[in-house]
Amino acid sequence: MTITELNRKQTAYKNKLKKIEQFVNSFQYVDETKDYIELTSKLNSINDIIKELDNLQNEYCSLPDKVELNNSLEILSDMEEDAEKFKVSILVFLSKYEEQKTLNCLQRAI
Repeated sequence: MTITELNRKQTAYKNKLKKIEQFVNSFQYVDETKDYIELTSKLNSINDIIKELDNLQNEYCSLPDKVELNNSLEILSDMEEDAEKFKVSILVFLSKYEEQKTLNCLQRAI
């Protein structure tokens, strides 16, 4: 793959991360079932993106030494950090639902 193709892939993943960032920043609890499904879906997307960013890094590193990477690897590293940050945020949101499920089960048992 060429540097141009890799940079295009990187841009596509960057755009996906921006959409997830917008989702995380604007998330509001509304409907428990719908929210849980949406959060789980976003978590799966983040996990896929993290894997793809790792693959992309390997592809950048396999380019010939004469290819100028400029700041492609730095950008990729920043994207990986952002993805991990969004993953944590989504896991925190999901944990609130898990807490609520536990409370509901305990209340039913009483």
